Amino acid sequence: LRWFCMRTSLTGIKIDQIDRIPGTANDRRTPLGELNWIFTAITDTIAWNVFPHHLFQKLFRQDLLVASLMRNFLLAERIMRVHGCTPVSHPRLPPTYQHPLWRAWDLAADLCISQLPKIVKNPKLFRPNPFFSDQLTAFEIWLEFASQKGKQPPEQLPIVLQVLLSKQHRIKALQLLARFLDLGSWAVNYALSV
Repeated sequence: LRWFCMRTSLTGIKIDQIDRIPGTANDRRTPLGELNWIFTAITDTIAWNVFPHHLFQKLFRQDLLVASLMRNFLLAERIMRVHGCTPVSHPRLPPTYQHPLWRAWDLAADLCISQLPKIVKNPKLFRPNPFFSDQLTAFEIWLEFASQKGKQPPEQLPIVLQVLLSKQHRIKALQLLARFLDLGSWAVNYALSV
């Protein structure tokens, strides 16, 4: 977030304010927790869309510590590439630093940071981020128009499964997931691969 804050044209936000985002990383109802949840959803989705599925499963689903390290590696790759550095991993991983979902992360961070002056004074003024609603809408549009064009899954599938953890979005996510699974066994296999 410090890197993002240095790159953005937000006015009135000092880098030291980033450390004062209210909440805890594991409470999704707080600004910091929501941002952490969005970061997890975005990095997992980027990896699911870019990495071979066996590698995604190994790096993001078998061990929580490895998954956390990999999420941070993806972010480090993005930051370091801007500065002309190329991070190295073993095994070598496909590049993810230009994935379009990073723009969604930038928007989510921007929306959170722009609220900082208000929510530091009064956390109850926090407005939840529309990221998950927007992704559910994108998934719904894919179901409406693109699902008939072949057996390629929508890139938002991991996010839809992540949204099942939210009471606010659970019913819509379940309805959309049911429509996706009704497309056939190929859809079920993709859902299980997440």
